[in-house]
Amino acid sequence: MSHHSEAAVGGRYKRALLWVEDHLRWILTLPALAVLAAFFVYPVGRALVLSLYQFDAVGQQFVGLGNYVAILTAGAFWQSLWITAKFMFFAVSLEVGLGIAIAFVLNSQVRFRGLVQTIGLVPLVISPTVVALLWQLLYQNGGVLDSLVAPLTNGPVPWLSDPSIALYALVLPDVWQMTPLVTLIVLAGLQSVPDHVQEAAMMDGAGRMRRLVDVTLPYIKELVVLVLILRVIGTMRVFAKVFVLTRGGPARSTEVISMAMYREAFSYGNYGRASTMALILLLIALAITYAFATVSEVEF
Repeated sequence: MSHHSEAAVGGRYKRALLWVEDHLRWILTLPALAVLAAFFVYPVGRALVLSLYQFDAVGQQFVGLGNYVAILTAGAFWQSLWITAKFMFFAVSLEVGLGIAIAFVLNSQVRFRGLVQTIGLVPLVISPTVVALLWQLLYQNGGVLDSLVAPLTNGPVPWLSDPSIALYALVLPDVWQMTPLVTLIVLAGLQSVPDHVQEAAMMDGAGRMRRLVDVTLPYIKELVVLVLILRVIGTMRVFAKVFVLTRGGPARSTEVISMAMYREAFSYGNYGRASTMALILLLIALAITYAFATVSEVEF
């Protein structure tokens, strides 16, 4: 009897081991899934619930899709979205363009490359709030930037008080801080291109431009698309620099979508509409990511 019991236990033990072996890859992802649930699924679910309620001084009231209708039919929301799109376009274009150019220069065996890469990391480790405070000093009336552009202007430039240039003044701190990220990612891709592939192309008579198009770019294509997605999403949710430098002004000319969300939640106390705007922004970010991956035919 005991022999049969031991055999049964041994059989169950072996079946358990086989089951664990078959499902090991899923079991190992459980910690990551738990983190994902804690930092993504729950906040999104909570925002979804809040978006169905209207908050006011009296309390909260269930309005269903009323917040979505109100946001999507409000001109202020689309204005904030347009301002965010302009900021995203100029910031991402400069960051990716400069980052790729600097990466190619650093990949050409320049002197003190390690030192330059180390110095380039400095902006990345500074918090966006501190970056904004530093640039606030640069933008002061009669400050460093005014001195640099003095030969081209008739006097101090109202960097942050002129609605026509304030948004572009916000782009510069973001470019200064995030261009090194693009450079480091692209440089890593350039250094992964095998030397024998470049040498084979040179032996076939391919010039520098031909090697760039046919050899280098295909190797770094995925990284370029990845960095584009990262910076597009990063600029869509820019907040600290805007909050410190302009608070969305002057005349709401720099009120990006994240600033509008902050105002809706903490100035007006309407957490429902702020959550609605956050969810709409999330959907836009997912759509842009899907579009980039589809058009570029890149799989992550």
